[in-house]
Amino acid sequence: MTATIEELMKNAVDARRAAQNAIAPAVREARAAGWSWDKISTALGETPNGETLRRDFGGEREAAS
Repeated sequence: MTATIEELMKNAVDARRAAQNAIAPAVREARAAGWSWDKISTALGETPNGETLRRDFGGEREAAS
């Protein structure tokens, strides 16, 4: 049985969402522990990079600093 393109796309979107939901609390915990964005990026295999992490998870408070 083969999957349709729509099924494959839905599975990819679901997998991406699950990954983002798993990364978010890890990033928050690492930041609370004083880790830099680059250190978190390194721990994640450098994908995403530190700047992307800051942009995605930094929030308004850190954007102003």
